[in-house]
Amino acid sequence: MSYSITGFAYLILSFAIGSLVYRVFQYWKKEKDIVSKLLFYIFSIFWLFVLIKAIGGLFFVKNLFFLRFTVNFGGFLQALAFSIMAYFSVYVKFSPKVSPWLGFIPVFLLGMISTYLTIFIPFNPFLEPSGAINWGAPIVSSFAINLRASLFLIAFIPAIFIFFEQFQKAQDVYTKRKTLGFIILSLIVIIGALFDFVFLNIGSIWRDILFIFGGIIIFIIFAPSQKERSI
Repeated sequence: MSYSITGFAYLILSFAIGSLVYRVFQYWKKEKDIVSKLLFYIFSIFWLFVLIKAIGGLFFVKNLFFLRFTVNFGGFLQALAFSIMAYFSVYVKFSPKVSPWLGFIPVFLLGMISTYLTIFIPFNPFLEPSGAINWGAPIVSSFAINLRASLFLIAFIPAIFIFFEQFQKAQDVYTKRKTLGFIILSLIVIIGALFDFVFLNIGSIWRDILFIFGGIIIFIIFAPSQKERSI
């Protein structure tokens, strides 16, 4: 097999996140505000991460070097996105009393430490009988893997609460749908990370199924019609 279900799952997710990035970009152009700018940066970085994973899963399944590259470079992209997300959370909840950089800097430094240490972890990606890629994280957890998994929670949990508050306060259906999409994507990312770094024995196919169905839902939410008013 020269391709994988994982590549297909990431491809579906890349289309979904791409539609989200386009919508957020429209909103940023219209509103010129810092929140939409931060969200555009965050989701653009995640879109690049997902796209690289899709390329690896579709065209480089047998190339161990490239698959390891997607793990290591993906760690850097995630660390950068997590840092901006921490900046976003502090900015929305505490600015101007607290500088958003107090959220960005610690998460960025921890992310760089995790990225550096991940390079030395013997990841050995392989194709499972189901057709899904197992990224080959060691069964025995390491500090780098635990740190990387923790950063998912540190970055996304506060953001989910912020999106949920916006969902509750929203007066129109469009805003509710937008924030619901953000919440769903955040949950997909967290659960996907748990499959890759914590629930290692469950089977990677379940992560891919999550990405496929989650990606379809997000695409439906964010790309119903280009004629619909900008985000």
